[in-house]
Amino acid sequence: MGLKLKLKPFEKFVVNGVVIENGRHRNTVTVANHAQVMTGRAIMQAEEATTPARRAYYAIQALLLDPAGAAERRPTCDLLLGQLRTAIRDPSMAAHLAEASRFVEAGDPYKALAALRPVMAYEAALLAPAETADA
Repeated sequence: MGLKLKLKPFEKFVVNGVVIENGRHRNTVTVANHAQVMTGRAIMQAEEATTPARRAYYAIQALLLDPAGAAERRPTCDLLLGQLRTAIRDPSMAAHLAEASRFVEAGDPYKALAALRPVMAYEAALLAPAETADA
């Protein structure tokens, strides 16, 4: 059984770098073989890449959305992931970063993005304003 995508009206998704938009009705699409797929919910816009982990995610996303330009974009991904590995000391987050790097190296940006999501959540928790004790 392949990957099933449940699409909302006019939702966009990407398959192997091709942007496809659903029509005005809910639909389910099944991708029967291996393909690089992203739904609109997972696609980050440039203005959302505001932190180091989010910039790395955006750079890796570019590999998936533009497979033809992947070779020239790859050094940027390697640089950003390397900077994160240097900055983040948490062992579990370091493991996620190493996994993301391996997937980038193997040419599987979709899995690299999945590996990076826990790092983005960790980073968001670190950057969140502290709760006040007065409340």
